[in-house]
Amino acid sequence: MDITHVADILLENALRAPILNVLIPNVENYTVLALQPDGDIEVSDEGVRSRDRDLITRQFGKFLEYAKETQADLVITPEYSMPWKVLREVISGGSGPVQGKLWALGCESIKISELESLKERLAPFATVIYEPLDASSTRFVSPLAYIFVSPPTPDNGEAETVVLVQFKTHAMGDDDHFEINGMLRGTRIYQFGGNELNLKLVSLICADAFALNDEIAAAIYDRALILHIQLNQNPRNEWFLGCRERLLRYNGDATEVLCLNWSENVRMSISGHSTPWKNIAGSAWYLKSQEFDDRDITLCSNHQQGLYYTYLQPYRSHALFFNYKPGIFLFNATKVVHIAVAGPVSRRRGPQLTKTCNWNDEEGRWVEKTTADDGFSAVVSESGNAQTEIKRIADVNPFEVERILALCAGEIKNDEDWHKVHLLDSCVIDSSEINRRVTFAQDTHEQAIRFRTTRLRRCSSLWDIIKSEDLPPALSDLKSGFSFKWSHKFPHQNVESMSGKLATVIYMGEGYDLTHVEETEKHIADFLHKSSLDIDQSLATKQRLHVWYRDRTGAVIPYKSRRYLKIDQTGNRSPFDIGREE
Repeated sequence: MDITHVADILLENALRAPILNVLIPNVENYTVLALQPDGDIEVSDEGVRSRDRDLITRQFGKFLEYAKETQADLVITPEYSMPWKVLREVISGGSGPVQGKLWALGCESIKISELESLKERLAPFATVIYEPLDASSTRFVSPLAYIFVSPPTPDNGEAETVVLVQFKTHAMGDDDHFEINGMLRGTRIYQFGGNELNLKLVSLICADAFALNDEIAAAIYDRALILHIQLNQNPRNEWFLGCRERLLRYNGDATEVLCLNWSENVRMSISGHSTPWKNIAGSAWYLKSQEFDDRDITLCSNHQQGLYYTYLQPYRSHALFFNYKPGIFLFNATKVVHIAVAGPVSRRRGPQLTKTCNWNDEEGRWVEKTTADDGFSAVVSESGNAQTEIKRIADVNPFEVERILALCAGEIKNDEDWHKVHLLDSCVIDSSEINRRVTFAQDTHEQAIRFRTTRLRRCSSLWDIIKSEDLPPALSDLKSGFSFKWSHKFPHQNVESMSGKLATVIYMGEGYDLTHVEETEKHIADFLHKSSLDIDQSLATKQRLHVWYRDRTGAVIPYKSRRYLKIDQTGNRSPFDIGREE
């Protein structure tokens, strides 16, 4: 895998490098249009392509029409997806991108001899460039077609459309070895930009990740937008995780990785035998911007459209996952880095998902959806009698539900900022990237399912306990009715009585010893104390803190229900004050 500068290749062809909007490091945002297609794919000696030729032609044709309509600055499709017939007709019809725009389209497989024929057919409309490979080979290539406009040169007063084709450099280790046996490998990855005046853009094609060593990662990560297009049954394979680790581990916050895969549940047909992959999509936007906009109003808007926040803790990176369903996604994004931009206006918020569209076969077009299905409706029943209440809150703000459920289970970090999204346990992912978001319930990994189910069932038990158990005097008003509630103003409380009084109620379930229960109660009491305005409020909030757990016999046990009702308890000290008397 060799890094080849686009400017050098264009110079060899008497062309100028494009000035791309996405790579100008100014305060102006740019737009990205990405297609995550439904996968019904066939593999043969001819290569890899979608089985339903009519459907895929209509879908991708309308997608490129939408790209022109929106004037997106960057347009992306995943590996093996774009039909060459559609692309040829768009370019020959003069409907390709205009100056400043870049299309990065993962195309269906093609043989070099076929690509040479295509180059001749498109010659009146565009210059097609690719690295020289064996034209007599019967093997196919996995191509990425960059389409852009080269500005006029002194010798040529007209701009020229360019199709620069990059080939996959490494075969996927699939069970049937269809790439190992059938794919012709390229050697180059192309780099746009990268000088002192602009950013860089580099693309990897699926298993190129296997060849991304430390040296190449160090050469491309800085001030870079890295596209990783895939047809990938397991986007969490250790090699793909390792690729992201190599790119995101460095100091600094000027690296973004945009991974685009096919949708969930691809069906792959090889030699007439169809196999359902039962895969997740795994498309995601990873970024390290320190000015990232993590306000609830922004993250909730993204969530509603189909972009779900997590925090990739080992690399201090924000990871925003696409909805797993097929669709097209239109983003408004800030540049990877700002150069020579005044500090007060330089806030790199990250991507904002502005539109999501699904295919309507009857209308034969992509139709905008106002709300994406996050899968939560299918699992919320695990919260039992609390499900109506939990669903009501999730429809307004799913992050409030994540926080309420964390409090209900007593699963908060020993940090009074536990509720911030980069610390909230259900929003934090480790290097495995297994997604534990409860309100984004599309991850099918057993650990993700177990976490969601346990968290919701704990809430169900707590609801029933409050409804049926004898409550301590300080919480007696809950018997008249209560609702779950969370707010930034009172972050350590999760319940409100009908009279408007807040409380903190926790059910820790089974599997905890008394020491852990006590530590959890102490930490939350400490948070309540520190967030109180005065001594009276501190004591009042701690009196309305109550923890239940289940002992070895299965009995529900209240933990020291009258702990903060002693006449000598002034409430003016933290529970961790060594001078405090019980």
